[in-house]
Amino acid sequence: MHRGEEDYIKYIYKLTIEANKNIVKNNILSELLGYTNQSVNEMVKRLVKKELVEFIPYKGVRLTQNGIVEAKRLVRNHSLWEVFLVNKLGYSWEEVHVEAEKLEHAGSNELIERLFNYLGKPNYCVHGNAIPKLDGNMPKIYNLSLNNVNVGDVFIVKRVLDHPKLLKFLKQINLELHKSIKIINKDEVNGLISVLIDNKLFDIKSIDAEKIYGIIN
Repeated sequence: MHRGEEDYIKYIYKLTIEANKNIVKNNILSELLGYTNQSVNEMVKRLVKKELVEFIPYKGVRLTQNGIVEAKRLVRNHSLWEVFLVNKLGYSWEEVHVEAEKLEHAGSNELIERLFNYLGKPNYCVHGNAIPKLDGNMPKIYNLSLNNVNVGDVFIVKRVLDHPKLLKFLKQINLELHKSIKIINKDEVNGLISVLIDNKLFDIKSIDAEKIYGIIN
């Protein structure tokens, strides 16, 4: 596969399998990847011919079993390089994505497996995304968003979508993986959630809270 095809496969995976959804519409792919609807439609046709995706008219696209296998390989590569770059080379979690994007397409399966062992066989990347196993099994994927919890709940952050602006903001308010926060108020009119982090009060936009996942303590 070409790199462009691999990127499509990976993002379809993230929008379906990781998000616990069955299908994704082509226009959502267009918005995420920054391509025209026509370009996305043409790529989907190519992937259908290669039996990597299935297109359902008026509904969208989903990965075939072959597509899932390939997507998991790419996600595994990307995630392991992220862990390496952050833990071993000192990259921050908001800047690591671009470098990992380049590295995920290079390197043999043997290299990736050696990297996996060298890093201590991690289950999650630096953003909390589950790293697929070689046998296809997956660690638990956290899908409860901060936007869906109630006032008074104590929420433990387990996963954050890899959006640079969001990651920079979370770094500024010292909100990181595995940290417990308390929900103080939900202002639905203005789209804000007030949370207590290290005994300090911060407002998080609801649109950002949708991208933060975890568990209720």
